[in-house]
Amino acid sequence: MRRTAILLILLVTACGVRPTEVLDGGKAPVISPKSTFATVYLLRDNRLEPSRVAVASHAMDHVMAALFEAGTRTTGNLSTALTGLRWQSSQLTRFSTVRNDPENADGFRLSLFVAGGGRLGKLALAQMTCTAMRQRQDIWVVKITRTDERGPVSYGEHTCREYWGLAAEGRQLPR
Repeated sequence: MRRTAILLILLVTACGVRPTEVLDGGKAPVISPKSTFATVYLLRDNRLEPSRVAVASHAMDHVMAALFEAGTRTTGNLSTALTGLRWQSSQLTRFSTVRNDPENADGFRLSLFVAGGGRLGKLALAQMTCTAMRQRQDIWVVKITRTDERGPVSYGEHTCREYWGLAAEGRQLPR
């Protein structure tokens, strides 16, 4: 009985700290990440013009999503051929053929998937291809597929080199 009384006294007094009311410690700390930018290709007078845009990260899906978003809010006489299209996803796979490039022995094929819109024109293909190849030097070819209600439509494989003639005056496109 004595032990029970001592135990009860200890439980009631606990550690001697009395409860207090809630104290406001102010606003919680907020981390402000640095802005990340990537270069995408928009159009000025139907010519490819590099433009820096904010991106969530340098992951290809984030960069391509930023390209499509930048086209909807262009300023400074910049436009896009991607109107009516929606970004879906990308897939990076090892390039299966041998390429004679001693500085870059390993290369990749980047598959880009978009939805909606009508037929993709040369300018839309150029915007996507050159934006993707600018991000990574180890991308050797970009394969573009558009899906609509009838299913997927392949637009083949492209390199930015085939669009060099579309560069804005004084600009140079990626290899």
